[in-house]
Amino acid sequence: MSGFLPSDWLDELRARVSIEDVVGESVQLRRKGRYLWACCPFHNEKTPSFKVDTDSQMFYCFGCHKGGNVITFVMENDRMEFMEAVEALAERVHLKIPEKTESTATDDYNRQIREKIYEANLHAAHFYHKMLWQPEGAQALKYLYSRGLNDSDIRRFGLGAAPNSRDALFQSLLDAGFSEEVIVSSWLGGVKDGRKYDMFRDRAIFPILNPQGRVLGFGGRVMGDGNPKYLNTSDTPVFNKRNGLYALNFAKREHGLKRLVLVEGYMDTVALLKHGIPGAVATLGTALTEEQARLMKRYAPEVWISYDGDSAGQKAALRALDILENQSIPARVIAYPEKQDPDEFLKARGVQAWNDLRKLSPVEYRLLRAKDGLDISVQEDRTQYTLRACEILKGVKTPVEMENHLRRLTQETGYSREVLIRQIGSAEKVKDENEPKRPRNVIQETKRSEIQLAQMQLIALLDRDKIPKGMIEAEDFDSTLYRDMFRYLSEGVKPRDFISDLPEEQLREALEALNFEPLPDEREKAMDLAEELLHRIRQIRINQKITILTARAKNAPDSERKELNQQIQALLMKLD
Repeated sequence: MSGFLPSDWLDELRARVSIEDVVGESVQLRRKGRYLWACCPFHNEKTPSFKVDTDSQMFYCFGCHKGGNVITFVMENDRMEFMEAVEALAERVHLKIPEKTESTATDDYNRQIREKIYEANLHAAHFYHKMLWQPEGAQALKYLYSRGLNDSDIRRFGLGAAPNSRDALFQSLLDAGFSEEVIVSSWLGGVKDGRKYDMFRDRAIFPILNPQGRVLGFGGRVMGDGNPKYLNTSDTPVFNKRNGLYALNFAKREHGLKRLVLVEGYMDTVALLKHGIPGAVATLGTALTEEQARLMKRYAPEVWISYDGDSAGQKAALRALDILENQSIPARVIAYPEKQDPDEFLKARGVQAWNDLRKLSPVEYRLLRAKDGLDISVQEDRTQYTLRACEILKGVKTPVEMENHLRRLTQETGYSREVLIRQIGSAEKVKDENEPKRPRNVIQETKRSEIQLAQMQLIALLDRDKIPKGMIEAEDFDSTLYRDMFRYLSEGVKPRDFISDLPEEQLREALEALNFEPLPDEREKAMDLAEELLHRIRQIRINQKITILTARAKNAPDSERKELNQQIQALLMKLD
């Protein structure tokens, strides 16, 4: 994860940054005992279960089980990649990031160009917004008003107008000191046959910001009948349509966001956010991509697809469902009536009606779309629909959900339940409990075995310096995870410095161990507990060996059974 960054430099960064200060900017921390507590910023709760340990410089939530060091917190809270979080924290404490050993003059030049493009985009955003209030922006302003926006909405979203001029922005950028190279590289302007021109002309402008608030590019809606109707910034060194989403900067501010609402365009996004519906985002002139799906996964545990109700929107929703499921993201689809889009529906019916709209599961929506183009009152079409529906139902994994769909399909088509099951495949396949489950939008508690719990407590006692390091050994732990943690702690490595290097699938268990509660405060009681835990682990291991030997003895020949029974007897003598 840390790439080219030296481990000692990362240790210094984590030591310099106060996790209390960083977390305290997002939640209100209150001290209780040796820890600071708050309501978790990552899930909704009324009773504080989010703990910050200023000694270890770690955080942990007993509710959603998220935890880690200050870098982890910034990644989760600000939805940043590792290097983005490191850069933000390094800038905070004025710590210079080591240069890559392979860094070249070309790398330095590219970094400079990227920064200049960001600056040019910011200049352009101010230019477009200022232009909206000038005579040159009158048509765009009239259009925005006609879509139900007021001046406050326009300022909130930084909307603007590109004048119907060949090179007004280009000249403004040149006057501000930007080079032609930067203007062309940022896709704000171009040069053809020696003549300069603006990329966006006679359009209402929607700035596209990254989650940290930097302007990446723009979307422009043409005024009048020109083509294309919507024009987006092409790929630049700071912007790629496949990798971003409109309005992520607003979603970033929503802590504990339950879902993202994915719409098709800028105005639909603005409409949902204007009406107080959080988490609205839009793709940037492309169909949903795998990259965008992975990005959404960092912001919310579920996605509601809120595409237009026309035929194109319905087909796009089906494609989006496939992409989201490939990324294991739970999704639902909002089916708008009468081919309306989200903006039209909200204007006509209001927020309460939008909240009351059914949010269809993927199977429900696919079954709904399976009827498209068919008249199921006609036998031939009804048969075609049944075949389509049975193909869709092959993906249903739970018997209860399958039963609900079968009842409805039986009523719709007239086919018997048995015929439908045969068409789907087989009842046994439907009820196969070994099929991988799709992720649920709930926190699933993991049941730990008795020996796991004992070993987790030993790790916690060792981490909190409640027992001497020589009291336990690597052999007292069964899993590679616990043995690795034991080795780190025994060598004096702090959890904040090794937790980020653990594989993702082990991270939750490691955090649970480090934050095991309750444990005794007094060292003498802690040592008594450690002895009791070690004894319990050894007793459990003896019982496990007895179980294995007993099973072997049942089918062993007489000569071998006698030896096995002797081993069992010897083990029984060791039990208390």
